[in-house]
Amino acid sequence: MNIVAFLSYVIITSITPGPSNILMMNEGRRFGFLASWKFNSGILAGFAVLGILSGVFTTSLYKWIPLVEPYFKIAGATYLLYLAWKVGLHKSSGKDTSNVKSSFLSGFIFQLINVKSILFFLTVMSAFILPFYNSYKSIGSYLTLAIFLGWIALLLWSGFGSIFKKFFFKYDKSFRFIMSLLLIYSAASILI
Repeated sequence: MNIVAFLSYVIITSITPGPSNILMMNEGRRFGFLASWKFNSGILAGFAVLGILSGVFTTSLYKWIPLVEPYFKIAGATYLLYLAWKVGLHKSSGKDTSNVKSSFLSGFIFQLINVKSILFFLTVMSAFILPFYNSYKSIGSYLTLAIFLGWIALLLWSGFGSIFKKFFFKYDKSFRFIMSLLLIYSAASILI
């Protein structure tokens, strides 16, 4: 395996806008880095569990990946478009929900159904790990590295949201619109 290609894919895919990154940044923007920790830790835990499950299932079902991947892409793009609508274009119900924090469980479940993360792990496993390694030690090592780098990227997005909280609050409507566009971009990039 080309370690440079592996690291490039993992780092670039982890740091580019995606649903988890955007939601963690939004939660950091709303409540600050520490106050959003329950939701963020749910996403981080979900990412790790998804990575482990993907590793187990991909190793077992390696030959079936090309058959199911198109369906994951369509489902993922559809879900991202729904999130874009919720984040950027959905009118509020009149209730003040700005102080309602998301829970660990909501972050965890969201991450388990996050198709961008599912595709990320399917690609890592099928393109970079399984063609070159078949020992559990090697598979586990590279999967752990991918999870760790993904965690760093997610925490960076949350920190970014927290640091620029006042700026984002001042330009809330524009911020939500840009986040919505980034989610639409994520949906388009899955289908391309």
